[in-house]
Amino acid sequence: MVCYGCDVRILHQDAYVLAIDKPAGLLTVPGRAPDAPALSAQVREIAPEAIPVHRLDRDTSGIVLFAATRAAHRALNAAFESRRAEKTYLALVRGDLAKAERVDLRLADSRGGRVRIAKENEKGARAAQTRVEPKERFGGYTFCACVPRTGRTHQIRVHLAALGHPLAIDPRYGIDHPLRVGDLWSGAPDPDEVVLARTPLHAAGLRIPHPRGRGWLWVESPLPDDIGRCLDLLRASRRYSVP
Repeated sequence: MVCYGCDVRILHQDAYVLAIDKPAGLLTVPGRAPDAPALSAQVREIAPEAIPVHRLDRDTSGIVLFAATRAAHRALNAAFESRRAEKTYLALVRGDLAKAERVDLRLADSRGGRVRIAKENEKGARAAQTRVEPKERFGGYTFCACVPRTGRTHQIRVHLAALGHPLAIDPRYGIDHPLRVGDLWSGAPDPDEVVLARTPLHAAGLRIPHPRGRGWLWVESPLPDDIGRCLDLLRASRRYSVP
């Protein structure tokens, strides 16, 4: 892993592709506000010809791929479109997710940039599939892995909410309150301190055919500090609550 000026953290770089570790709070590409910082602009300071292959929501952290050439961009786009890109997200959700679930619910656009579960036989609805597996259960919260089979906008967030386990913070599909220390461990000091103030969703793993035409590219991104601290508090609460 290399950090240039501590602005861009590169997880992988070769003559065809760059894998960047996007921090939460940063757009992938410029949005409606032209002055808002975007990851793509930072990456082009390192690789002027780099082209983003896919996007993450502003508050989602983790792996974003950039193609170093137009040919590589076409190859990577084709891999995503043909569902040969295997993505794994880590999420902190509300409630006790007791077992692995496969969500196969079509999605449709709604007002205000939202996405919703489509009605039966609704025209324009898009197929969407997500596998959700609990990794650690804490009673009121579950740390889980989410593997989307398709790549629809807000797919994981909407599917988690449909399961009854929305992200621990989600201003569109769940509760829009920051997590404080006391929410995760009632016996901890400084219970009013804010631990997490964004959607706890992290693009942790990506496996995709390498654009050079041989082999696979496998990239991993470490869990960010804010989600890691939430897990530390939940583990401490579980440990100290045992008689």
